[in-house]
Amino acid sequence: QIPPSGQPIIQMSDAQPSGGYPKFGTVIEADLWRLGQAPVGSRIRFIRTNWTEALAAHDAVQAWLGDIRRMLGLWSDYAGAQR
Repeated sequence: QIPPSGQPIIQMSDAQPSGGYPKFGTVIEADLWRLGQAPVGSRIRFIRTNWTEALAAHDAVQAWLGDIRRMLGLWSDYAGAQR
């Protein structure tokens, strides 16, 4: 949203309903985790995307998370075998 001050506001899931300010974009689901870790006052760059690119980004994040889950499983198996 862009209030009269001109300083954009990004509202996440814990925010109140919008205040009627103009909405100029949406953060795609694949980038919400990055935004959630950004410190208050950080500079954020928006890039125009389309539905197909947003879905591809989502799939890439899910694949990355799947890789991490597999690595953690391997580590858990290894650590258990060392006992």
